[in-house]
Amino acid sequence: GDQIVSGADDKSVIVWDAATGQQASKLEAHAEAVYSVAVEGSRIVSASGDGTAVVWDAAGAQPRAQLAGHGGAVLAAASAASAVATAASDATVAIWGSDAGL
Repeated sequence: GDQIVSGADDKSVIVWDAATGQQASKLEAHAEAVYSVAVEGSRIVSASGDGTAVVWDAAGAQPRAQLAGHGGAVLAAASAASAVATAASDATVAIWGSDAGL
């Protein structure tokens, strides 16, 4: 069914069942708050204050890749079929492709 995804101050990503409003799963891999999430097909991307973004397999709720390289908190993430973009507090934007484990 349809799902809604949110980030949280408790360092987690929550996947919600849109029909029932109930929590479907809780994804944990960050060391600080999650500021942004993006969804593309079966991929969830979470951006965190810990300076990383994590790419998740939505179906299995497992991390697929950790994207590190910014010099500050990752404040935003966007996902497309073949790439992920992240923007951070250090005024940088990164484009991550298949070489990053997507």
